[in-house]
Amino acid sequence: MLDKLYITPKQWLHILRWTLYSLLFLLAMMLQTVVFGNHTIFGVQPNLVPVVITCVCLREGAERGGLFALLTSLFWCLSGADEGSVSIAVLTIVPVLGSLLCSAVLTNRFLPCLAITVVTLFTEQTLIFLLKYFFGTMAGSRFVTDLIPCVLVSALAQPVVYLLVKCIEKIGDAYES
Repeated sequence: MLDKLYITPKQWLHILRWTLYSLLFLLAMMLQTVVFGNHTIFGVQPNLVPVVITCVCLREGAERGGLFALLTSLFWCLSGADEGSVSIAVLTIVPVLGSLLCSAVLTNRFLPCLAITVVTLFTEQTLIFLLKYFFGTMAGSRFVTDLIPCVLVSALAQPVVYLLVKCIEKIGDAYES
């Protein structure tokens, strides 16, 4: 009975990989809410959570990365994020579609990941903006003054996150087909 509960060294490396991905997500979440909640970069608060979710989803593939995207976006919503229900949908669907696009058409390299990250950031921020604009809690002029700079400043963090995710991905063997 106990021999079925044995975890092989290969499985321990996979557990370590996903633990490090989760810690990277928590670090991004803490930086976004605690550090950049009070301070800004170029007058804009960056949005780091979609960057981490997109990079992990693109590097790990549509299945495993999509599950990570779903679970982390759900955790992000339950943590009290502004318009978190929109984030669950966008931060799961757009990275998974981007991962499928990368596996079918594009190469899984830095520039496609940067482009899909920008698309994810822009889609999420635009939908949140449209909801707030529709309900009258945000002026229409803030699209150009707040949303676009937020997407650009958030995209500046993507190379660092991509490098970290690429290093973490090397832990353990590739998954079996």
